[in-house]
Amino acid sequence: MTPAVVPAAPSRGPSRLADACYLALRLSGWLAVTLGCVAALWLLVFAALGNFSFSGTVLQLNNFASRYVAADAARQDRFRLFFWLASAALFAVLAFFRRHSLEDLSLAATPTSKERDHGR
Repeated sequence: MTPAVVPAAPSRGPSRLADACYLALRLSGWLAVTLGCVAALWLLVFAALGNFSFSGTVLQLNNFASRYVAADAARQDRFRLFFWLASAALFAVLAFFRRHSLEDLSLAATPTSKERDHGR
């Protein structure tokens, strides 16, 4: 009788690479959506200032741009600081409300993950 051939156990290397790629894609997608929401909130602020009309929004943006360009360097620096701090606060608030979408990131390491098995 010939000895039975036992198949070798699959290597964990490609699976770890696949898991890392999966996590990177999920995190980059989450970041892109959250940053897009921050940009949309800034646009909503200008739309509200313009009474939610297109022409009013464009006039508010024009008013803002002309005053920003005419300001001295110190005032522009203060505005940039305010803008980045306000954007970081908006990002933190949105990240808090979107945290549930990051809770299932551990699924990449499970052997029965449908994302990796593709219906096997």
